[in-house]
Amino acid sequence: MTKKQHLTRAEIVRRRRAEQAQKPSKKRGPRPMPPVTARAGAGFAPPNRKRQSNVRRRYEIALNPSEARLHAPALPAIHMGWRWVSALLSLLLVVSIYLLWTSPYFMVAEPVISGNQRLSAGEISSVLGLNGQSIFLVTPRQLERNLRHVLPELASASVTVSLPNRVSVVVSERQPLIAWQQDGGVAWIDADGIAFRPRGQVEGLITIAALGRPPAINPDAVSRDELSPPPFISTEMVAALQALAPYAPAGAPIVYDPQYGLGWNDPRGWTVHFGQGADEVALKIRIYQTMVDWLAQQGIHPVLISVAYPHAPFYRLEQ
Repeated sequence: MTKKQHLTRAEIVRRRRAEQAQKPSKKRGPRPMPPVTARAGAGFAPPNRKRQSNVRRRYEIALNPSEARLHAPALPAIHMGWRWVSALLSLLLVVSIYLLWTSPYFMVAEPVISGNQRLSAGEISSVLGLNGQSIFLVTPRQLERNLRHVLPELASASVTVSLPNRVSVVVSERQPLIAWQQDGGVAWIDADGIAFRPRGQVEGLITIAALGRPPAINPDAVSRDELSPPPFISTEMVAALQALAPYAPAGAPIVYDPQYGLGWNDPRGWTVHFGQGADEVALKIRIYQTMVDWLAQQGIHPVLISVAYPHAPFYRLEQ
């Protein structure tokens, strides 16, 4: 066997390639062009590459320690803009407001009332009208105005609201001084001259038997609370009644005459008038007592004595 026969196939292939490389090439191909370096400048436009969209992501999940992997398909990315967030918040706000207004937990059951003496809590509660109403619809200032308007016997009213459903009402009632009787009706009057309906019994009131209405009062000339009703009589008349009341005969009411003013019917058979003002009441009383003593000494029985003008008192006999 020759040496050529002992060569392997791989050695034969390498020897053949070496022989071909030593032989000169008969054909010469085109010379390669030198590389061209392009600079960015005018007229140069980079290649327009399309932006890849919808990039798919691949996730590798290890199932067990034997290097087994599961390739899951890519999940789409979710992007929420500010409009979606705003719409979601608005929806949540509307739902919350609806639940707050309709939930029994925020419904007013019964207001807590304090400070009332003659007015009942039920009457005050009926004016408020809060049973079953949402606490968020309660307006304290408006409730105070309603109470003062419907119940003039209230000197003040304060309404406070607290969550979840508590309404507290603190009132102050007017204190009557005068019981004004006119045309078969009775009204109580406080120190500010404001009239209101009688409630219950109060001892020590000054009783007035009026033969007509008192003079009208200009509301602009009186400084008062805007929620208080206009006064029925002036504070000067209230002071005059308080000054005359200790001198009135026991059990006899003070008489108000629109023409002659305040006075009373003396049990000894005459009528006395002191005018409408509260000034010089003590002087008028002294003059009246002096006239009564002098008339008794003279044996004169008058039907009227007037000391409305203390410097010009007079008496009148029966015609």
